[in-house]
Amino acid sequence: MMHAELLARLLPPVAYQANEPQLAAELAAEGAALDAALCRAKRIASAVTPFGAGDLLPNWERVCGLKPSAEAGYQQRLQAVLAKLAETGGLSIPYFTNLAASMGYTIAIEEPQPFRAGVNRAGETIYHPDVMWCWRVHVSGSNTQSFNFRAGVSCASERLLSFGDPVLESVFTDLKPAFSYVDFTYSGG
Repeated sequence: MMHAELLARLLPPVAYQANEPQLAAELAAEGAALDAALCRAKRIASAVTPFGAGDLLPNWERVCGLKPSAEAGYQQRLQAVLAKLAETGGLSIPYFTNLAASMGYTIAIEEPQPFRAGVNRAGETIYHPDVMWCWRVHVSGSNTQSFNFRAGVSCASERLLSFGDPVLESVFTDLKPAFSYVDFTYSGG
């Protein structure tokens, strides 16, 4: 039953005629406003979880502290929100590997170590001692978009080639320890 009919039934039967033109127009307008409010309330109630968020997904992103890229589709944005909500916390390599797997990525994490006499051998890479605060995430088989430097479109000081996956990188950057640096490498496609 529509709200216009309900409002008409609330009128005293002897004093008002619901089919009178001016009263019918008023009841229709008020009923339409109540119908719209009920519809909006149902949409808000379904957005209690991100699965039914619809056009209220930006509110979930705001609450989770996410800033989606302009080209991110609804499914990517929903996946980022769900990943943020599924975070249980952890600093171990298996935690980050499982988190990436839950988002559909296959990764391997490498922790480069500084060169140490007595441990390393000749021919091995010599890293700066601060490399112990860095870790590399090797993403394989992802579909990442690449952007080549182009005259007239790109600006000075931009990279000649840039690429990445903003969903994965933003989740890892948010979760990593504040004193560390994460470097992403991509292979496959």
